[in-house]
Amino acid sequence: MTPSNYLAVCAIYRDEGPYLREWVEFHRLAGVERFYLYDNRSTDEHEEVLRPYVEEGLVELNPWPIHPAQIQAYQDCLLRHRGDSRWIAFIDLDEFLFSPLGRSLPDVLSEYEQWPGVGVNWAVFGTSGHRARPEGLVLENFTRRTDRNVNKTIKTIVDPSDVRAFCQPHFFMFRSGPTVDENGKPITGPPFSATKEISFDRLRVNHYATKSEEEFRSKLTRGHADATPPKSELMDENDIQNRFALLDKVTDTTIQMYLPDLERALARR
Repeated sequence: MTPSNYLAVCAIYRDEGPYLREWVEFHRLAGVERFYLYDNRSTDEHEEVLRPYVEEGLVELNPWPIHPAQIQAYQDCLLRHRGDSRWIAFIDLDEFLFSPLGRSLPDVLSEYEQWPGVGVNWAVFGTSGHRARPEGLVLENFTRRTDRNVNKTIKTIVDPSDVRAFCQPHFFMFRSGPTVDENGKPITGPPFSATKEISFDRLRVNHYATKSEEEFRSKLTRGHADATPPKSELMDENDIQNRFALLDKVTDTTIQMYLPDLERALARR
């Protein structure tokens, strides 16, 4: 059976209402055709924000109140949509997947069809000096990232019909072959959730890991969608300050090539 769309995104979120519209519209511009979203006990305006996209058939919204939640949500997505999409990208709401070449994601991914999965390196961004949440778009406000090895971590775009198993959100196991990086090199691990070298010239995930200091501190207390402990139990104030410094090393505005079209798309909404 021929898939009904070429590229979809699966994500689980909690209380991301203020950012959902930008995230959806950005990925539409990048070439995503369908969104499988899982709401993990949100209490904000997320349903109101997503309602037009749900009514259009662009977004499938699933209440997902269980804990742990992320692996289970991904498994549900694979079981129910295995034949619906040629590729599904498994990313988070603070992650923006695109091609720095300015090409659409389907155009780039057509060159990887011989492999069952593509591991895309993070570019991990910090606060860019924002103590409180600034007005405006994520793409405008957060322009400084790390140049360190944390960028070796991947998120994976998979052929859902070929997934055999997975045990964490960053990598999947396939029946027909390995996950490859953007250069077609197998990601052989360990760890399987990272590449040996950083390469994000063709595909990348901008990971806005902190946003403002205020938002990061709030995030620390919220906990994860998986079974790991809240970061507030793992980080003291010194750890937090070191993180802020680590993630604000390099100015990177590559993604802002999308800003004019994104602003127009949001204005139409």
